[in-house]
Amino acid sequence: MTKEERQDIERYIKERATDYFTPDKSGKGYICPICGSGSGANGTGITENPKDKGHFTCWTGCFKNADIFEIIGKQFNLTDFNEIFNKACEIFRISIDRDNNYTRPSPKPNPNTAKSNSTPTNSTSTAPEDLAEFFRQAAANLTKTDYHRGISIETLKRFNVGFMSQWRVNEKAPFSPRLIIPNDGGGYLARDTRPNLTEQEAQYKKMRPKGKTISLFNSKALNQTSKPVFIVEGEIDALSIIDVGGEAVALCSVANIGKLIEAVKERANKIPPLIIQLDNDIAGQANIKKLIDGLKEIKFFSYRHLALPESYKDANEFLMKDRAKFTDWVKAGENLDFTASKEENQQEDEKAAREKFESEGGANIVNEFTNFVLKNKSGGGITTGFENLDELLDGGLYPGLYVVGAISSLGKTTFIIQIADSIAKSGQGVLIFSLEMSKFELIAKSLSRMSFIKSLEEYQSACYAKTTRSVLLGRYRNEIDSKIIAEAMQDYSEWGRNIHITEGIGNIGVAEIKAKIEEFKKFRNKAPVVVIDYLQILAPFDLKMTDKQNVDKNILELKRLSRDFEIPILGISSFNRENYNAPVSMASFKESGAIEYSSDVLIGLQYEGWDYEEGEAKELREKRLRRLKKDLWQKAQNLSSQDIQLKILKNRNGIKSDLLFDFFPAFNYFRPRSEE
Repeated sequence: MTKEERQDIERYIKERATDYFTPDKSGKGYICPICGSGSGANGTGITENPKDKGHFTCWTGCFKNADIFEIIGKQFNLTDFNEIFNKACEIFRISIDRDNNYTRPSPKPNPNTAKSNSTPTNSTSTAPEDLAEFFRQAAANLTKTDYHRGISIETLKRFNVGFMSQWRVNEKAPFSPRLIIPNDGGGYLARDTRPNLTEQEAQYKKMRPKGKTISLFNSKALNQTSKPVFIVEGEIDALSIIDVGGEAVALCSVANIGKLIEAVKERANKIPPLIIQLDNDIAGQANIKKLIDGLKEIKFFSYRHLALPESYKDANEFLMKDRAKFTDWVKAGENLDFTASKEENQQEDEKAAREKFESEGGANIVNEFTNFVLKNKSGGGITTGFENLDELLDGGLYPGLYVVGAISSLGKTTFIIQIADSIAKSGQGVLIFSLEMSKFELIAKSLSRMSFIKSLEEYQSACYAKTTRSVLLGRYRNEIDSKIIAEAMQDYSEWGRNIHITEGIGNIGVAEIKAKIEEFKKFRNKAPVVVIDYLQILAPFDLKMTDKQNVDKNILELKRLSRDFEIPILGISSFNRENYNAPVSMASFKESGAIEYSSDVLIGLQYEGWDYEEGEAKELREKRLRRLKKDLWQKAQNLSSQDIQLKILKNRNGIKSDLLFDFFPAFNYFRPRSEE
């Protein structure tokens, strides 16, 4: 093969790179062939660099700005480029004979050629709707693995548990050995059986096939009344309890708490006593309360909460480490006095209801109000770092729900992070839930802004300021660049201890946020200001709800958290696409019903000049906006500032008004216009 022919093949494969990936549901990106991210309802696993076509980034960290050859190399653990090239030719069906000639391939690649089809595998895009044959094959393979987690073969066989030596969540994902555990709804859990997983692999230890509803496991146990039933989180925990003689139902997902409560409600008095035992961590405690509250709401009181010994995270870990004591613990749970428990729970519920009723009396409220006013009188709002905004907000941020929205790429995350940094500098704790960007990107944004400010202050020029990308790549041109970034990092390390960043993609909901707030308060003795980026990609509150219902419910629960913990919660919101060219308004906010009504302060950001002008015709407005967009593009190329208008659309306890800012997008900095 000549050098030119090889280059021709490489160019062809790069041009067809997107054919190798499966598009995600959003249509904006693709599912990562290495980690499988992007296969959920909301998330994008990988995206193509719009300025560097043919290069892709996985937002869970598998690769960054990599071409198709680099991705294939990582996927199949190849380092020699000749091996990578040959593997790519195999995948894209390019035939190269011994004389180094090659045949031009058909347009679509066939990733399945990477593995022999003679080995039983599962792919959600090719697996039949009826998984009976797949389960039969998996069950036949059970003895081919010793990954039984201390559970007997008999119990595993009873529940049709099986094993696949080569399983993948979709046709582009890598293969891995998996224990297959069917659930009640026709789906299953595929649990990675490899020891010593890397941090990246551990994120995908437990996976479920796309398109299958996550159902309860062993819900038929609720149909018998001979013994109490343990309620646990995972299938392995339920199997552990069953293996020592108990009965158990697994939620399979904490989102199924509502589904379990519905099952209990439907059977009314025919449900056996329940022993609630969710994971032994902070999130588990929050979910226990959610489950118990749900049972109380339907007037089911025949339950007990049985805690694990503190040294064990879940039931299976207890079984693995001490089977005899675990067996005794299960027996002890079954022997609890549920008759007395039912009466106690019912009395406790009635007492709580009476106390709540009495607390709503006018005399009691006046006493609470007096204490509330005295507390506020001695304190003040938490500064945003923008004096003009603090003035409009009567001194800064107070307990409540603040929502900030803008069109894509206008700078809403940058604006909120600048506020978060200012709050942290004042000594107040900040808890950031980043559901889109990595923690390194957020920190790089802060360092970029700090480098810009330092460059202006020390050298009266922005020539030494660094962009987010430059900070992430460590690209410093000279000693002054390095010095400024080093000083910025030193400054950040001093007050950055007040900032805690939690990353997540589709796995963080209100329960996890509440648990983190409680954890922060436990170790810092004070609840933090909370930042959520962004609201529309919080984990669904209930899988049975629509997207709008889930957003509405999440907003209401966040409002509840702001009230219960007496803290400001700042949520970032996306806009409806149909409002991208319209002035910012309440109608701009996605799923705006709950956002509009539940938020205490609603803030919109837009480019200055985006409002309608009096008497302006539609054609003239469109022409003016085209000029404005062209001007914004020109400013972006010149790294100069953009004119941003902040509109307070709703302020429950204050005034509504507008503010103007100079925004330097290249350096992540907002400056109030009044400071010029």
